[in-house]
Amino acid sequence: VEMYGQKPNSLLMTAHTLETGQHTTVGSTVNVMDTAGFHTYGLLWTPDKLVWTYDGVQVAQAATPSDMNKPMYMLVDLAVGGQAGAPPDHLATPAQMKIDYIHAYTLDELQQSHLNVTAEHTA
Repeated sequence: VEMYGQKPNSLLMTAHTLETGQHTTVGSTVNVMDTAGFHTYGLLWTPDKLVWTYDGVQVAQAATPSDMNKPMYMLVDLAVGGQAGAPPDHLATPAQMKIDYIHAYTLDELQQSHLNVTAEHTA
């Protein structure tokens, strides 16, 4: 999940891949009513598809790139400027990203925990 500071209600549900030999992205831009406060962002990552959720609701889906079926790592960062352009003058700086918690599960762990996981909702 990525966001541009100048578009606070737009979420970029994006996967970065080198599947074609060059850096490309798959995913969608999703507009939401409110990103203030804490929200739950999710990604169900299977060998066949990537399913993004926002507050428990599916908001985007894409085919899993072939180079994403191997061990990977999670990255959480806050970028200001860059490819989105210079931050607007009214953007609050220094910028903050507040995270309450991050969870990562394997599908086996979820199934063993008897959690109900579907593409529509994670309980």
